[in-house]
Amino acid sequence: MAKSIITQDGDIVNYGNLVAIYVEDDLDDDENVLGYELLGLTGGGKDADIIILGRFSDAESALKARYELICWLQSEAFGTFEMPKTDKGGDA
Repeated sequence: MAKSIITQDGDIVNYGNLVAIYVEDDLDDDENVLGYELLGLTGGGKDADIIILGRFSDAESALKARYELICWLQSEAFGTFEMPKTDKGGDA
């Protein structure tokens, strides 16, 4: 069984398809920071696609989720990781 990640939206991503996992600002049209996204990049070049793994209200929560995901990937041979959900107030 391949390692799977369940996004906050309930989508399942096979870790083997990801080439990078990173945090990026979620900006509005005026470049105001709305929050932070934990993103997964699949493929490279023209075939690259970005998958939103989770959205967070602050950078610390997004970086913590990234760290937890990396720790899980390093420690688990098989399994599924579920991205932490935020409450209605936006906190993780």
